[in-house]
Amino acid sequence: MILTDSMLDSAFRFRAAEPWSELTDSDIFAVCTSCGTVYCSVMGNGGEHHSLGIYIGDRGFTTYLNTLLLNEKSPLEAMLGAITFDCINCDFMQAKDIDDEVKKVIRQYVERHGIKIPRKFGWIDFTRFTPYRGQWCITNEDDAKIAEEALRAATFFADNFHGKNYDAVRLDSLGEYPPVEGGKQIPLVTPHADGSYTISRTPPFIEYEYVQPVFSNQILAHRTASMKHTADVECRLLHIPAPMMSQDGEPPVYPGVFIMTDSCSGDILLPLTTTDYPDDPDRLLTELANHLYSLGLHPRRMTVSDECTRSLLADFCKKCDIELETKATLPNLEEVCAIMVQQMMMGMM
Repeated sequence: MILTDSMLDSAFRFRAAEPWSELTDSDIFAVCTSCGTVYCSVMGNGGEHHSLGIYIGDRGFTTYLNTLLLNEKSPLEAMLGAITFDCINCDFMQAKDIDDEVKKVIRQYVERHGIKIPRKFGWIDFTRFTPYRGQWCITNEDDAKIAEEALRAATFFADNFHGKNYDAVRLDSLGEYPPVEGGKQIPLVTPHADGSYTISRTPPFIEYEYVQPVFSNQILAHRTASMKHTADVECRLLHIPAPMMSQDGEPPVYPGVFIMTDSCSGDILLPLTTTDYPDDPDRLLTELANHLYSLGLHPRRMTVSDECTRSLLADFCKKCDIELETKATLPNLEEVCAIMVQQMMMGMM
């Protein structure tokens, strides 16, 4: 765990500014940090959860924008969306909700600096959310820098917004923020060597796109492509929202499952489990090719309904002579996924 004096100092200064008294969680602004651009959301205007959400880069901000649509999604899709967050939270909590080790560090800090912890929502907790990993403490020095620099910039931003001065911080008073598809600009806070800040505007935001892995095993690709075509299938790579604890002190992992069903009958043809995505997608694709061969399957068409699975299969399907189709919804496959997630979650309890 990394929890330095400078991190705590920036957090207590941010807490003292009480930015949530005027800013809402949709008053989004960006910060230029030494590790790249991050996107910030101040939470607590409703009086319940006081926090600064710091979304890392375009990928992180895309995960934030996707949360705006969670109410329109099924409970399963909402859960799966929540485990893709790429952000750091600095939460302000009650003492009873803070880990003992964190509490000890904070007590030592306030004693050294002669300050008092605010009675309500005064205890600080930094949490790192990484896609397909369970929430964890900060263990990376770059993440610690990002948290500290974002908090200091956010304090400056909140001070300039005092009195709802939208023009001073270049916020749109009508809430014209980037839609899920991106394209609009938001305030950008930039620090300078003398400790000052300026506020400008970001370039138009471009939504993060999944990286398409290259299926590099030419022997398996040729062997699969040489097989006679069989029935069409529907596919989905999903992650079970029940974390598996790591044995090496690393964040817990949300295990992935690649599910394939017959497009006509809805029968389950293939469940493959993985803990390597997105770190090693080639391993999953190699396993998929081997299973298709062993089952005598060479689908004429694979149909998907989500961008993650489409990106995973794009190069694989091209090299294995399989048509890749995208549809908005796949009701039969979605029902299978929901049942499988429920069964696997119960098995992990």
